[in-house]
Amino acid sequence: MHIRKKILSIALAAATTGSMAYADIPAQAADITGSTAVAINARTEEGYLTSTDNKGTRIYWKSQTIPGAKGNVVVVHGAAEHSGRYDYVADRLLAAGYNVYRLDHRGHGKSALPELGNQVVRGHIDDFHFLVDDINQVVQKAKAQHPEVKTYMLGHSMGALAAQFYGIKYNGEVAGIISNGGGTPLNFSGRKDSGNTITPRDMSEAQKALGPTLSERLPLDLLTTTPVNTQALTGLIPGAINFHWASAPLTDQLQVPNAFTDGVASDPAVTAQYQTDPLVNKKLSIGMAQQMVFAALYDGVNAQNFTTPTLITHGTKDGIVPSYFAKDWYNSIASTDKELVYWENQMHEVFNEPAKHEAMDKVIDWLAKH
Repeated sequence: MHIRKKILSIALAAATTGSMAYADIPAQAADITGSTAVAINARTEEGYLTSTDNKGTRIYWKSQTIPGAKGNVVVVHGAAEHSGRYDYVADRLLAAGYNVYRLDHRGHGKSALPELGNQVVRGHIDDFHFLVDDINQVVQKAKAQHPEVKTYMLGHSMGALAAQFYGIKYNGEVAGIISNGGGTPLNFSGRKDSGNTITPRDMSEAQKALGPTLSERLPLDLLTTTPVNTQALTGLIPGAINFHWASAPLTDQLQVPNAFTDGVASDPAVTAQYQTDPLVNKKLSIGMAQQMVFAALYDGVNAQNFTTPTLITHGTKDGIVPSYFAKDWYNSIASTDKELVYWENQMHEVFNEPAKHEAMDKVIDWLAKH
């Protein structure tokens, strides 16, 4: 209760347009995977925006900006978690010279505080289009505040599905999209390019001993790779880009325990932190599961409409999203500037794995080239 009151007091202190302050991001002690953050003089702004869903849903957002930034990066979190779990990613981006914008999705984190009175309850997503539209508001905020630089997006897991979805629905709004742990179960291109696999310098003995995942044991990617005329396919689905599959009534009340623990990260400390984080959803609604399935299928069916420069990454030992999803997405999209990188023996949360430093080095290098 004390934590909730503290969060609420901070939230209510920020006006809808946000509260602004210059604050040093202190050099942090070694975190759970042994990294240290660099102290950056960043301007922090946070608040709530009102969604365009016609429900008055209030969505928490936060920005950290620095003088003379090279660009803006909108960070999009995954299912059941919240934007606060991306402090390491934000610190690295700030240190590299990029402004960072974040939000908590509907039904997640500080956007699900009961005191807000949102209709979308914790652990639920009513319509994935609304979630992506919320992200667009943050993108437009970043672009309006810093029109002199490019804006990019980085999404993880469900956030990767959302970033992919965003690139389809809002084509051309961002200069580049980085995804991790996302993809699609569909590949109508017939192509089977496998990208590059990087063996990280930092790899634990436990990681080296990991056995093959189900998607490594079985050739599931062969079952999902089928040459199809995608233009004809989308012609069979009128308005495929705008197609909605909203969650049915009462699906927000039908909830199951959050099972996203095994396969998330190889470090037990990361898993323990995830399980005890008060802002991580302990239950997920049937409607939310429906929306994630919808997003993955939407991305696959509309992949030929994705033309944004993109870096696609995935851990080969991902225990949540099959690693071949990344390959299916890579081969399906129409982007001519695209790169697929697999991180050897890393699990779902690559940015919380021993390879996270190298993974962020790769992200920052890619941003610098785009």
